[in-house]
Amino acid sequence: MYLAYLDESGDTGLVNSPTAYFVLSCVLVHESNWLESLNCLVTLRRNLLSAYGIPTRPEIKAADFRRSGGVLRPLQWSRQRRMSLYRELLQYQNHTLDIRTFAIAIEKKGADARGWEPRYAAWTFALQRINRFCEGQEWAMIFPDQGHGFFIRRRLRHMRRYHNVPRHWGGGTIAFPIQRIVEDPNERESQDSYFIQLADWNAYAAFHSRYVSPIRSVPDDLWDELGNLVVKEVNAVRGGPPGIVLYP
Repeated sequence: MYLAYLDESGDTGLVNSPTAYFVLSCVLVHESNWLESLNCLVTLRRNLLSAYGIPTRPEIKAADFRRSGGVLRPLQWSRQRRMSLYRELLQYQNHTLDIRTFAIAIEKKGADARGWEPRYAAWTFALQRINRFCEGQEWAMIFPDQGHGFFIRRRLRHMRRYHNVPRHWGGGTIAFPIQRIVEDPNERESQDSYFIQLADWNAYAAFHSRYVSPIRSVPDDLWDELGNLVVKEVNAVRGGPPGIVLYP
């Protein structure tokens, strides 16, 4: 069984919103590797405490690397140094953790023009990809960041029973019920889950990558540091950047 941890970056607003995209990232950890991966993350946080004085319990938010907030504020580091640490954390995932990851990036105005609310679209595509990832002998459980549990639960329950997807060739739709995801979503406070924090780091890296919405203050190649961890199959048919589903 895979444990799927998900977190969002950006907002879903269309009016007076500072962002053009809404991004959702997923971190997949197999049950057989869960404890080992957790131990690696505990070691990482202890190393950050020893090297820089960053406490082990408070959350390290991805956005804080840009604005010097949260636990990074007392360090009084330059943005360049903060981004260097951010890069190291993404590299640590790639070199140390036995996980997989992908992201969904929704261009909000384009989705709205097609009748899709951004969060609805993002979670629909994410649940589809998790289900597809587990086809065969695997199952998954969903662990989203706290805040939208009712919406996610309702969406997942509906997709288990009534869900069709467009045919890629020939027109029309085919039934694609979500049957490899068990139970309702289990919300987690991001400050209490290192894995949710990974999803936050990865969502922000995808958001401001050169593939989605680059900005001058964030290196646009951070997503690439995740290397072979990204699930390239998520956009095998649609095409696009490695491990990022772009819509529309």
